[in-house]
Amino acid sequence: MADVHHSFLGLLVTVLYLLTGVSGNTLFLYSIVGGNVSLPCNNVIYPNCSSTIWNYGSIEEVRLGRVKKEELNNRADRLSLGSDCSLHVIDVRAEDAGVYICQQFLTEGGPQYGGDAPVHLSVLTMSSSSPVTDIKPDRPVTLRCSLHTHNGPGRCAPGMNQDVSLSWQGVDEADTGLIEAGTNVQGDSRYKVTQLSHCDITLNMTLQREDNNRKWRCQLTGKVEIFLDFIFKFSGTSNAVKLPISRIMLFVTLTVMAAIVTIHTTRRNLPPKALHPQAEEASGIELQVLEE
Repeated sequence: MADVHHSFLGLLVTVLYLLTGVSGNTLFLYSIVGGNVSLPCNNVIYPNCSSTIWNYGSIEEVRLGRVKKEELNNRADRLSLGSDCSLHVIDVRAEDAGVYICQQFLTEGGPQYGGDAPVHLSVLTMSSSSPVTDIKPDRPVTLRCSLHTHNGPGRCAPGMNQDVSLSWQGVDEADTGLIEAGTNVQGDSRYKVTQLSHCDITLNMTLQREDNNRKWRCQLTGKVEIFLDFIFKFSGTSNAVKLPISRIMLFVTLTVMAAIVTIHTTRRNLPPKALHPQAEEASGIELQVLEE
């Protein structure tokens, strides 16, 4: 009777799996660094996820509906399984890019049931050629925006070249918006965009004081639209008005002279006071009152 039950269950599962229409084609998903993403499993058999396994490369991260927290160290804290057996990743990092595969197993230790459901996750990242503390006027700097894939940073995965496009744009009121690769901003040679590939683009510039607090955006467009912003904040600068040294010295001189005149006028208007002999002797200072 038990054999009949398992045979019927296997037949039912087969029908359900065929009805899902899983083609085995890779699903491409995109996220930004620090974002959250859900990787769908398109071949679920048991709705309670008890048949679901998620692999990241050669690492098994979910075993029959349970995240393997004891084996994944810190990464496990950012993973969870959704009610639809999707894999949730929070606080996405560049190293999370790669191919995730959802598989189905009817029994522990048994053979895989059906085919794989692969999901390719790409992560949009941004970096600066100079540390934040070194960003100052009159210095060249390069911003690089790239997609991390399982092929590495800035290297598109096969078949995705036509699906994505990266661009730079200024988002402040003074900026013109989208900047085409190989062109300058408003004819200013300080800014130039270089398209290294569909998944890698740079913005080169020589900074000036007006670039302080200016925002630049790297935009990914295609089947999805995501972006990252970078704001220049100069270090070691102040918004205080800077006066020439000559004016500062003149101001200090006038202040000292005014103080001397005030003290001298005050002393003239006061009757002379005799110092106590002990105080005069202890001070070691001889005071003379000048008669005018």
